[in-house]
Amino acid sequence: MTLRAGQRIAFSGHFLAARSDLAARAERAGLHVDDAVTAATDVLVANDAGSGSAAVRAALALGVPVLDEYSFDALVLAAA
Repeated sequence: MTLRAGQRIAFSGHFLAARSDLAARAERAGLHVDDAVTAATDVLVANDAGSGSAAVRAALALGVPVLDEYSFDALVLAAA
């Protein structure tokens, strides 16, 4: 998987980094940060894909890939 400028991303759950820092990294890479998962969302970052949160359930129902924080960091660095 790769991240490309213009893709839509959402965050759900608790992370090691502050969510605002993750969102800033995403925006610097040209990603659009959404508050919720929708049919337009390209990727969800959630450290626990089995959490059962509304965002994770929506992502799974819509076929949106779910990444953890570490995978997001690696992909956002590669996109920069």
